[in-house]
Amino acid sequence: MPDLQEKARDIAHALEHPIETAKALEHEAEEGRSARTPLIAVTGVTLVLAAILAIMLAITMTLYFVSGGN
Repeated sequence: MPDLQEKARDIAHALEHPIETAKALEHEAEEGRSARTPLIAVTGVTLVLAAILAIMLAITMTLYFVSGGN
């Protein structure tokens, strides 16, 4: 049971301090010794690609609708 309480405390701390959590995950991924390293790296790449895709879609749709859709 103390294990669950510790995990809940870690989650609450992560939600309160997202910048510190991001830095800790970055450090963990750089070390590469954790089993979570591949997941952290794939998640980071996915988030960057999703942001690029969202920007490209916004530009494309803006150009499409400004030009009249033809």
